[in-house]
Amino acid sequence: MPLLDTPEVYQQHDPTNMVGRIASLPDQCQKAWEQACAVQLPPSYASVDSLVFLGVGGSAIGGDLVAGLAQLEGHLPATVLRDYHVPAWVGPRTLAIASSYSGNTEETLTMYRQARERKASLAVVTGGGLLMDMAEAHEVPLFKVTYQGEARSAIGYSFMAPLALLCQLGLLPYRQGDVAEAIVLLRQLAEGLSPPVPAVQNLAKSIALAMHGKLPVVYGAGFLVGAARRWKTQLNENSKSWAFYEELPELAHNSVEGYALPTGTSLGAYVTLLHSYLLHPRVSAKYQAVEEVLVEQSVAYRQIDAVGETPLAHLLSSIMLGDFVSYYLAMLNSVDPSSQQVIDQLKRRLARE
Repeated sequence: MPLLDTPEVYQQHDPTNMVGRIASLPDQCQKAWEQACAVQLPPSYASVDSLVFLGVGGSAIGGDLVAGLAQLEGHLPATVLRDYHVPAWVGPRTLAIASSYSGNTEETLTMYRQARERKASLAVVTGGGLLMDMAEAHEVPLFKVTYQGEARSAIGYSFMAPLALLCQLGLLPYRQGDVAEAIVLLRQLAEGLSPPVPAVQNLAKSIALAMHGKLPVVYGAGFLVGAARRWKTQLNENSKSWAFYEELPELAHNSVEGYALPTGTSLGAYVTLLHSYLLHPRVSAKYQAVEEVLVEQSVAYRQIDAVGETPLAHLLSSIMLGDFVSYYLAMLNSVDPSSQQVIDQLKRRLARE
């Protein structure tokens, strides 16, 4: 029996049931959407002319995903900031959404304070901590995340909560029907990607098996760039693996030239191309051309076509697949996907400064 079809491997390497948290994405999305739609927002927020998402790590990925949808279907520029500094253009006509699962992330707290000093319109997504204290003290619209798990596992909240806030303001077009369709799709996917489904019928297991022992590289384009980044970070954190992501069509103008060297690198890489039929036709043509180059350079790859009828469904389905892939790769790597020993060690070092 293949390793990933053996129940014992999950008992040994997943003591906290990370797979259950991954499979909870549709429930997270439904709860976050319903609760965020009930958050009271000042009418003036609908008159802003720019959007910024303030956060780092797992909390910032939600901003990437919303920004991708805003790029495709919104009418305002949207930027994700992962730093200690907000740019000079952030001001009274900007809506800044600060997201921190713990509520104590120093980068996010610093940017929140700066955005407030600039008189930006503010909203907060957090599970508690100092960020929630400040939001309540400043009477800033607040979405409280009620979820137990890692920040990266709360992606349904960090994505759907800000999305619902923007839809409530009329800044993005999604409605309850679009969300309901995507959630139904996610439930179907979760069942088909779960551990009881054998590797020969389980797309996530088959990708993880092909990826095992190789350097994962993930390509995405347009509104799927955020999903590609999510794959990369989940492979880092869950699978404890080096991983990289790149963006089409940009990579066709530089990265393809570097496939040949260092010698042997191409044989050690595995490229996953996240694709959607909703992308620009010329971008889709670039996918095909890049795949031809990958074949010529002996680089193993697989194209994944997102499923669903809307960009939202395509994003969420791509995320769920990637999360399961990272989980199965963790099992193949014999590591606990919920641990984050190096990140915690780094935080302790910084706390001593």
